[in-house]
Amino acid sequence: MRLTVNTFSLFLFLFFLFLNLQTLTLTGFMVVEESSVKFYHIFSLFFLPLLFLKPKNGIPKIPPFIFEYFVGIIVISLLLFLVYPFNRLIVNHLFAFYAFFIGYYVAGPITQEQVFSILQKAALLLFIVIVGKLFFHIPEIQRFMKAPDGHPDIYTIYGGGTNLEATWMGLNTALFINRKRLFYILFAVTLAVSVIYASRVGVVITFLVAGFKFISATTSKQERIAIIMLGLIALLAFVLFIDLDNLAEKVYALQRFTEFGSSSDKGLSGRFAMWRYYGTALWDSKLLGYGAGNGIYAIESISRIDYQEDNLHNLYMQLLIEFGIIGLFLYLIVVYNISIKALKSRLSNPIAIIIMVYFIASLIQFRGTDALIWLFIGLFLKIESNKVKLAGNE
Repeated sequence: MRLTVNTFSLFLFLFFLFLNLQTLTLTGFMVVEESSVKFYHIFSLFFLPLLFLKPKNGIPKIPPFIFEYFVGIIVISLLLFLVYPFNRLIVNHLFAFYAFFIGYYVAGPITQEQVFSILQKAALLLFIVIVGKLFFHIPEIQRFMKAPDGHPDIYTIYGGGTNLEATWMGLNTALFINRKRLFYILFAVTLAVSVIYASRVGVVITFLVAGFKFISATTSKQERIAIIMLGLIALLAFVLFIDLDNLAEKVYALQRFTEFGSSSDKGLSGRFAMWRYYGTALWDSKLLGYGAGNGIYAIESISRIDYQEDNLHNLYMQLLIEFGIIGLFLYLIVVYNISIKALKSRLSNPIAIIIMVYFIASLIQFRGTDALIWLFIGLFLKIESNKVKLAGNE
């Protein structure tokens, strides 16, 4: 028995939508407890029947470098848990692999164009939800603009607060690189939301996506010329007519950039407060790691300080201290293989841009268990695999 493409399409639309609604749990919306079961966890179970109702080409074979990475970090963690405390984050890694497999599986019976269309429709709905809920937070936004400090107290649909919401908005903007007008509209919207949220990383990621779109094969020569001309005009206008120091005082998001690395930069100061003990903690593990989720435990054990953060805000440092040199090496193989495929596609696949920006943004946030990004990776690898098979049959 075979499922129709419409069934796969509907599942992908809803699964992607719920993965973005990260604060939606079984007990209610806007619940941010890390231990709570998310709605997308339950919904993902509807994928299991698809394993028995095989698509046309059967169950796909997972790329070896993906399989080796996940098997490697799970085995490493189980061994390390004999010495260090067990951390339930290992379950998040398992779910990330599950999300990858879902993406890799459903991209088989669905064409590349259908995948992009499905993701775009869901992403548009998410943009509407995010912008719409800002109107309910106007009093808080006004208060924050008058006396800014950190980020405004706004409910988010993503776990991790306003910074992560701005991050995922920026990443999802890449889905529209083949929709010129819509892309630039959403680019402006995401940039505006990042400024309201005072999210530096949101601004950076939005411009990174725009930069990758600029060099993408989907961007015409005429469009590049127009972008360069507008950019030069904007730069000239800033230099001649705008007092940047005065503007920074009025726009808090810009002020946060001017504070980068200074003593008033609370975000970076908090990271440095953890990282100063990183080398000692890593050496104490003999470069073998402490197991999934035990990165902060390792730092706290050495420093004797309790930190509010639940990760090191650098994915590569996180992987090294949790899974040791072997785990990091396995992940870098994943990064290398995907990056090569993304560059070979000339970044014409919007999902390739999302993944590439994620790899860069991982230098300042993320901890490797983002099911949403692993869904993207699964979709991307299968789409590119389908292209190779199609080219071989011609």
